[in-house]
Amino acid sequence: MNQEQFGQFWAQLKAPLKAKWDKITEEDLVEIQGDLAKFGGVLQKRYGEMHKEEVKTWANRRYSHWTGNYIGYKDPAPAS
Repeated sequence: MNQEQFGQFWAQLKAPLKAKWDKITEEDLVEIQGDLAKFGGVLQKRYGEMHKEEVKTWANRRYSHWTGNYIGYKDPAPAS
């Protein structure tokens, strides 16, 4: 996902991102505001380098799934 795609997708990503990755705060979401570079910085700060890539992969899969480009990705079933 490039900067343009991330910026356009940001509104749809914020809520599920915060729900899945609980170290991301409301202040982080305000700081990111659709900026891919800031997103990477926040992930680095909150999750470290190893988990930063995991979160980015999750976001890329959500984007691909929502745009119809990645059929194999399914959102996990909600916990009961």
